[in-house]
Amino acid sequence: MESSSTFILIVVLVLALFGVFAFLSYLAAKKRREAFQAYAATKGWTWTERDDQWIEAFDGAPFGLGHDRRAENVLTGAFESRTFAAFDYSYRTTETSTDSDGHTTTHEETHNFSVAAVDVGVVFPSLHVSPEGFFGRAIGKLTNHDIQLESEEFNRAFTVHCEDRKFASDVLHPRLMEALLTFRDIEWRFDRSWIVTVSSGGHNPAEVDRALTSISSVVDAIPDFVWEDHGGKPGAPVQGS
Repeated sequence: MESSSTFILIVVLVLALFGVFAFLSYLAAKKRREAFQAYAATKGWTWTERDDQWIEAFDGAPFGLGHDRRAENVLTGAFESRTFAAFDYSYRTTETSTDSDGHTTTHEETHNFSVAAVDVGVVFPSLHVSPEGFFGRAIGKLTNHDIQLESEEFNRAFTVHCEDRKFASDVLHPRLMEALLTFRDIEWRFDRSWIVTVSSGGHNPAEVDRALTSISSVVDAIPDFVWEDHGGKPGAPVQGS
């Protein structure tokens, strides 16, 4: 009887802890939503609690992975006169394993990311620039996917993937490479008519501003002849809706 009572007490305590955790998570999410909503109001932006049109707006990881994909805390508007979107992106994965006794265990995991994107108004070739470690650098060289540019310091700091090597070289000119070395943690890529940056975890309003500022500076640094080669007006911003 005593062991049974102890087991029930443990179950009650575990359920209570789960309840407290769920409540605290709810409060944190609510506070975060309110912060984004207030920040959007000060900027003249639009905040939407959830808008899943954005889960299929871009290609490449983490988009298209897993299930139950969501775009939440969506901010839209104009940043430095260009149309932008920023949002929390998440998806879930399910893993099933079976032990030697035939017992099956299912594990659900949620993967969270922060996305910021600016519409450049021109469809550029796919160019992906991401911070790299030694392992990524070695693999890139072996597969010939990592484009090597004039700056060895930049080559050590970033992996560059692009089918059009000339385009990559034209965009990543010496001045831009030098500028990118001042914010080495930013990953970005051209996707359709957008420049997109994705980071793991959630972001706050200040981090949204930083991400948008970083990728907008890349757009501003694109040489005029690159715009002209792709049918765009040099440096022309896209008016936000």
